[in-house]
Amino acid sequence: MPSWPNSNETSDDDDEYMSEFSSMQMDYFQTRDTVIDPSFCGLVTESERRCILHRQRPGKFVAFEGTDTGRRFIGCATEDGVNCGVLEWVDAPRPVIMQRCLSKLWDMYHEQNLGRAQDNEAHGIEVAKLQKELDYVANQYSQLVDDVSKLFDYLDGIKSHDMDCASQAINELKENKKQLEEQTKIELQMEKLKLKKEQRCILQSQADIIQNTRKAMKEIEVDRDLLKEEKKKLENVIAELLKVGHGCKEKLYKIKEVVMDK
Repeated sequence: MPSWPNSNETSDDDDEYMSEFSSMQMDYFQTRDTVIDPSFCGLVTESERRCILHRQRPGKFVAFEGTDTGRRFIGCATEDGVNCGVLEWVDAPRPVIMQRCLSKLWDMYHEQNLGRAQDNEAHGIEVAKLQKELDYVANQYSQLVDDVSKLFDYLDGIKSHDMDCASQAINELKENKKQLEEQTKIELQMEKLKLKKEQRCILQSQADIIQNTRKAMKEIEVDRDLLKEEKKKLENVIAELLKVGHGCKEKLYKIKEVVMDK
């Protein structure tokens, strides 16, 4: 872990500190994806620690990425420019079994997101197609308006009956245009609703991953406590057998050594 200088240290200490930073593994300071946790957030106020590059107070975060999902860490709080990344992990690494479970869950999550992205792309193509059709209808309508204007000029000297027929035709054209525009707007609204639904599904998936991770951690802790209790019981039984002289003592001593090694 890097040392954290106090605000009273001299510029020589700063140079030494930056030299230490340049020699550290830069992959440790990669920016992690995080999730909001009200119980662990905000800036670090318990100490005078500062981030490496900006010399500002670090923040409290909860990782939401890969096998580190759910682990708390202290990291750079800068949102603009270069981020120092993780400065210190608060929680220890997950057990190997838990890491495999998290890796599998994230693979499933990314696979689902890929399918949703493909669906969204298809929806975007469909929306673009509808928009193109709407533009085509608008152009056709403009052309029809020009034709009708010319028709009005021609019909100035004809009978009123013919004028009524022309007016009715124009009204029908306007009504057809209005229906087409309304239908296109409805289809666009439906596509937007589908996209919002997909976004809600992604947020729900994130919440499910966090809940399943915490549940799995609790189950692992319970199994570990049970194994410890069984080990203590077995040690007591071997001790009792050795006291009363039952069985072969040499075998019992070997069993005891095996149990103590675990």
